[in-house]
Amino acid sequence: MNIVTVLHNKAMEFADEALLAKMEGNRDVSHSLFEKAFSLEKEATTLIDQKNDSWYILVRSAASLALNCGRFQDAESLIQMGLSGTPPSFIVKELKDLSYTLSDANKKKVSEVDVIGIITYANAEESQIRLQDLKSKEIYIISVPSHLINEIVKSYWADVVQVKAQRKATGIIVLNEITKAA
Repeated sequence: MNIVTVLHNKAMEFADEALLAKMEGNRDVSHSLFEKAFSLEKEATTLIDQKNDSWYILVRSAASLALNCGRFQDAESLIQMGLSGTPPSFIVKELKDLSYTLSDANKKKVSEVDVIGIITYANAEESQIRLQDLKSKEIYIISVPSHLINEIVKSYWADVVQVKAQRKATGIIVLNEITKAA
């Protein structure tokens, strides 16, 4: 078994796990697994002769995984690479379908999230916090910059905080600002 096959098979394992996590409502876990799958599949595309059927299949797969983890620019770039040259007709159709999906995803607006609540969980390894809204009791999983996670926990643990964040088209919530609530 060559390295390209190993990378592709592992990428598909991560993608399967990501889909399962997504079905179970674990968006952050799903996103992380799709990222791993994309990274491996993209690496596989660099290790195989370009412009043969196997290369086009890997490029299409990498573009799909890029789309699943919200890497829209990577997806667009891979779609364009895959459409260059003379790909098999079934790949052309699938890449065009991905292009339409990408276009739709780009049209979705990023929404603002403004929550007042208490941090109930922090994970430095995954750079995320969980914030429970004081009113609705809803739990928000928020991605934070890895270099700030320790400071956020030290400064805001057990305090009521106001978090301003953005919900990306992929559903991931990314911290913009955190302050003690007034």
